[in-house]
Amino acid sequence: MNQNSNIKNLVDERFECLALIFRLAGKENYCDLELEYQRLVSEKFSEYNEHPAVKFVKNFDGRESIYLGYHNVLLFIVHIGKKDGKFVFIKDISSLFSDNGWNDSIAKDFLPLFNDFYKDTNYEEFFYSQIPIFEEATQKFIGDFYGSVNFEWFNKYIDSSNLRCIYSLSSGNYGATVNNKIIYGCVWKKSGPVIIHEYCHSFANKIAEKWYNEKPEFKEWCDKSVNLEKHPYYGTGKSMAYEYVTTAYEILYFNENEHHGYAGEENFIFYEDEGFPYIRNVYEMVLKI
Repeated sequence: MNQNSNIKNLVDERFECLALIFRLAGKENYCDLELEYQRLVSEKFSEYNEHPAVKFVKNFDGRESIYLGYHNVLLFIVHIGKKDGKFVFIKDISSLFSDNGWNDSIAKDFLPLFNDFYKDTNYEEFFYSQIPIFEEATQKFIGDFYGSVNFEWFNKYIDSSNLRCIYSLSSGNYGATVNNKIIYGCVWKKSGPVIIHEYCHSFANKIAEKWYNEKPEFKEWCDKSVNLEKHPYYGTGKSMAYEYVTTAYEILYFNENEHHGYAGEENFIFYEDEGFPYIRNVYEMVLKI
């Protein structure tokens, strides 16, 4: 296991607090009430659903074709750190920005509101009151899956010492890379093996973009696979390209490591059923690299 092997608690205060804001704002992927913890935060902080930070998230979508949701929560928090009890941006936040997510002005407008929410709700006290629960969940995740991840496998593509894991009881299954170096995967309680998928995004997306621009047949597969009913968050051919290549590498990882029963034909069948009918073709392309 990598340098995180001795960490007792992989739950991240920054992510949990921002996920709470998005929960109060009613954002998709952040409103589940399946776990006791999710019900707890929903009830405990319900009085803050009109807090300026929450209203900012509620009211921003649709302006300038920007959507703040899904992986943008992880992307924001990995570009901030705590200093003297307040959150501040890291030195270089250029990797935070995207065409339809955070930009410089939005991020800088939101950070003070995030700090106000953190202070007004006394979130720090709540978070640390939950540490025993976080530690128990973290150790189960490590014991069930993360502790047996073959990090050496990733060294063929990236420096595995740069991999970081965030484990969440609120939401998850997102990836983010800070300044082409530090790679974060965030997974939630029910999705341990997805950490492999999120790590693979860090190098697979670059390949996918190149293929989408240069290989007409691959582009056609991706464009034909757009299906907003099956996966509404992959609404373009290019986003499907990222998922196709990342998924192919995920399958390759499990086929080459064969642990936890995730290797073999079942992986292909699962993803074909999930709306990736050309996954076998893309897997063959990956094998030829």
